[in-house]
Amino acid sequence: MPKIKVLMLGPARSVKGGVSSVVNNLYSAGIDKEVDIKYIGTMVDGSKVRKLLQAAKAYFQALTCINRYDIVHIHVSADASYYRKSFFIKMALRHHKKLVLHQHGGDINRFYGQDLKGKAHDKMVSLFNQSDAFIVLAPNFKEFFRHIIVGDDKIKVIGNGITIPDIDPGHKDYDKRNILFLGRICKDKGISELLDAIERLSKDYPDVHLYIGGFYEDESFRSRIESLSDNVTACGWIDSKAKEDLFEKCPIFVLPSYYEGMPLSVAEGMAHGCATIASNVGSLDQMIDDGKTGLLIEPKDSDKLYTALKKVIGNIDYQKALGQAAYSFAKDNYDITKMKDNIIKIYNDIIR
Repeated sequence: MPKIKVLMLGPARSVKGGVSSVVNNLYSAGIDKEVDIKYIGTMVDGSKVRKLLQAAKAYFQALTCINRYDIVHIHVSADASYYRKSFFIKMALRHHKKLVLHQHGGDINRFYGQDLKGKAHDKMVSLFNQSDAFIVLAPNFKEFFRHIIVGDDKIKVIGNGITIPDIDPGHKDYDKRNILFLGRICKDKGISELLDAIERLSKDYPDVHLYIGGFYEDESFRSRIESLSDNVTACGWIDSKAKEDLFEKCPIFVLPSYYEGMPLSVAEGMAHGCATIASNVGSLDQMIDDGKTGLLIEPKDSDKLYTALKKVIGNIDYQKALGQAAYSFAKDNYDITKMKDNIIKIYNDIIR
């Protein structure tokens, strides 16, 4: 049988972010071997002008080739991503293509529930309801969108996937007091609370060390991080090899964000056998069984973050138990192959 032809749209695969990482993981799992897929990046890192130019370029690229494809698969989140992707959604509908919308946004309650009002809200409801399949990351997101989209059968829950590392968590060195954070250095990722907690921890454990893998979105944190250089290292945006080295070095992973969808970094931390501490936002309560496969804390609370970090640092056996339980859970639930197979099933279902 001929392969299904899919035009996929989302941030450029070079973009430093979660959605582009998901797309790259799908390619690593071989999605391009099973369907005839063309990927067009609608956004790049850089200035607003550069982003606008990329969006215009992507629009005309899509316009020139859309008739060659059966399905248009669009990755969308909130804010600028929604407004940018709305043009591509309308294009797909005008060309009568099967439409898959893949919702990644973490701050959906604010944007889709509060910010969009009146005609803008009605337009969003109309566009989303014209999709043939609407993918969300977890059941709680399905519960939110079922009040927007008519028909539960249209909303599909498919969690993000990663390549499960070939490691033996039994040999992980849980004696090190190294902590890893991966993500943008900005307020919304809980960096302020994290630095407060590390500064307090350093008084209890002078050898505690936080490694930050991510770029400065907010330069105001640079001086604070530099002032804590004995206990904090900002590594910049890291490649795959550097990330593996940090996971090997760090038995603890932390993500104290204010909001999230289904963060790949947490799945990666768990899959590397890390004792994982994260904010109870987005789908994280469905990723982490609190007290068993990791610890959940309230966002914007440096005291609770400090307490959780001290709990795992001060009890190596507990830290090890959390890490090994996290590894087993991640291995069973976050394999990118399962995600890829579920997406291809959706393609087959809607094309019939």
